[in-house]
Order: sequence, then structure tokens, then C-alpha cells
Amino acid sequence: MEATVKAAVAKAGHDYMRTAYGEVVWDAVLEMLIPSDSALVRTIESSPNLPVAVDGHVFEALVHVRFGDDRRVVETELRRGGASQADAMLDGLFSIFARFVSPQQAFGRAGSIITSVYSDAVSSSTDTVPGENGGAIHIIGLGDSSFVSPWQCGWIERAVERFGGRNPQVTERSWEAGRNASHELVYDVRWD
Repeated sequence: MEATVKAAVAKAGHDYMRTAYGEVVWDAVLEMLIPSDSALVRTIESSPNLPVAVDGHVFEALVHVRFGDDRRVVETELRRGGASQADAMLDGLFSIFARFVSPQQAFGRAGSIITSVYSDAVSSSTDTVPGENGGAIHIIGLGDSSFVSPWQCGWIERAVERFGGRNPQVTERSWEAGRNASHELVYDVRWD
């Protein structure tokens, strides 16, 4: 089964890229895609879902066009995009949830919140650390989505912050090991 992401969520990420980096960069991103991927991205409103692999190609093209090989810049910029998307979602779809739960309660549901925007081919589990703020979130099934982990790190950090956690720190193990994609993403999450 092919993993997909809700088109509205992917489009919000693409809209951020367009706004943050400009039309010239966005046009160059679309030009780097193979024609079938470019067509899917250009007509994203006409479908409920987008293949995760296509979204990964968009991230790869953005990284190539805008950031080059500097992993620190890539990570910083993609985290910024993820944080922006978290703000949009937490101001909208998840706003009621964001008002009534503690950081620890939100962390316990974080994996299911993240995977709610993907097809059933993507799953999650969460490991808490007794007596500590945080633990690990495991997301399985996004191996075709290059560069998604820094974006999701930014999303998770902002969400923890919005739920009342102070000084959140999120890392993803495969990214830290130098990989751009992995079938299993493991996010280590801590806050004060």
C-alpha cells in the first residue's frame, strides 16, 4: 500500500515554501520534478491525497534549489516550516485540543496526531519516560518522504510549546545519523 498525505496538509506546506522562498524558487522546485509529479503538485486541490513520495520529491527539490548541501541550513529552514505549519493547524483544526491538554497529555497523542494526516500505511507509537517530560515518538511508513524529519521536528517543538512545555528539544535519530529519509522515524522529545 502506497503511503499518502492529505492533500490539504501537503498544500499548506507547499504554500509555506512558496511564501517563504518566493515564486522564483517555487517555479524552480516544480521544474526539478518529473512531469507526472509536477502535474500532481500543480493540481493538488483536485485530489484528496498526495503520494508521500511526491511530497518527498518536493522537499528534495526545495533543498537542492534553495539550501544546497548545508545540513544545518536545511534543518533550520525546514524546522521553521514545520513550526509554521503547526501554528496553522493548532490555530485551526486542533485549536480546541490545544486549549485543554497538558504537554504530557499532548505528547501521549502526538504520534496519532501526526499520522492522522497520512493514510493507513503510516503508523505510530509513543514511548514515555517515567518521571520525565518527554520520550520517543515512532513514525513508521514515511521512508519515501525525504527531508520530512526536520520539518516534523519543528512541528513537534512548536506543538509542545503551544501546549505549555518550556524549552522543547526534538531530534530525529535517522537525521542525526546523516540520513535524509528512513522507513522508521524516531523523534526524541524533551521539555522543561
